[in-house]
Amino acid sequence: LMDPGVIPRNPPDAKPSLPPGCEDAPDLKICHTCNLVRPARSKHCGSCNNCVELFDHHCPWLGTCVAKRNYAYFALFLNCEVLLIVYVVCITTFRMVLAFKASELPATAFEIEEVQTAPWPLGAAAVAAGLAFPVVSLLCFHLRLAAISQTTNESVRGVYRHAINSNDKGCRRNCYNSIYATLREATPPSRLEPLFARPCADQS
Repeated sequence: LMDPGVIPRNPPDAKPSLPPGCEDAPDLKICHTCNLVRPARSKHCGSCNNCVELFDHHCPWLGTCVAKRNYAYFALFLNCEVLLIVYVVCITTFRMVLAFKASELPATAFEIEEVQTAPWPLGAAAVAAGLAFPVVSLLCFHLRLAAISQTTNESVRGVYRHAINSNDKGCRRNCYNSIYATLREATPPSRLEPLFARPCADQS
């Protein structure tokens, strides 16, 4: 529900230029669709049809890009998903253990009775356990990328496979800059025009 870092397009008849506040570099590319000079580590997203600053990937589940302005919130979302999975599995297991100790049925009969009388806890635990591997794997993947200061796009393309990553400032500093700093400090301002104008303070 927030701008991931979309770079506004230049008019078709204007000369392609670098967005304000971006550093110039000799290897920057021109996006002919948006008619602008793409900043370093940005990319034109084919799904959103926009150039996105510090592009990581386009998430089909969220329906938006994950980039400069929302990457830290995406990582926080993955952490919350993992905690929810652990919570559901632990609570269901704890409930089953207490119910089994309170009953006088053998294990097989108890399992059949639980499935018949209260199938929803087992169903919730089964769904959570099934999602555990892909979600935890995705979280570990992004924690690794944050530690080495790479984006998903750069990792998939192998940008730094045979080159030195000049953005790598060390594991601790990389994690701070990519995740913690964004959550602690103010989110970088959006380059897009606001959909609704804010009322002036002197208006009654």
